[in-house]
Amino acid sequence: MVTMDLRQRPGLEKQANDLLAPADSMLVTSESESFAASLYLERIQKLRRWVKSIYSDAKQPLAVAKRTLDAQERALIDPIKQAEKQIMGRILEFTTAQADRELKRLADQCLNEALVPVTASPPPAPTVAPGMQRRSTYSATVTDVQALVLAVAGQILLDMPGSTKVTQRWLTKVCRPSPQASLGLLTASAPALNALARALKHDLSVPGTTLSETTTLVAK
Repeated sequence: MVTMDLRQRPGLEKQANDLLAPADSMLVTSESESFAASLYLERIQKLRRWVKSIYSDAKQPLAVAKRTLDAQERALIDPIKQAEKQIMGRILEFTTAQADRELKRLADQCLNEALVPVTASPPPAPTVAPGMQRRSTYSATVTDVQALVLAVAGQILLDMPGSTKVTQRWLTKVCRPSPQASLGLLTASAPALNALARALKHDLSVPGTTLSETTTLVAK
């Protein structure tokens, strides 16, 4: 069992409040005031880092406990999920095979009796416990990012007025646009864009983006 002392460190809150008290009234209108403010800023930043280190050390046992509990949970849940998947697959496999056999029987009956072909009915629901129900979920996976981007771009261009029939035919052939290929399917990568901005700085030139520069003062 992990136990933690959650009491505030004695005097820490007062020390922080005393140091922060002059912040609201401090003015910077001259070089001497700017120099004094930078010294004050350095003290504040050092206090912040010191407080952060205190709580990082205090939270370390909790982080270790969380990793331990997560590992214990995965050790129990993963085999359960695997068993769920295994048994579910066997039930659905049996149901599909049963439906295939029924369709084959109906087809053979039609051939033997020279009847009008019977419309295939959907597979019957699997025979399961009363508390279970059949639920289908659907998902899609991107297998060709370039094709997706071209489809979205092509649809945007087709929707814009002024394009000629030749251009529209070219877009339809090359980009294969679709009304379903909306801009919402694409998401800009903030980490990649920020990395590019850090590398290129004011030389960044990517259409549809804006460079922002933030300047801070950091104590050594």
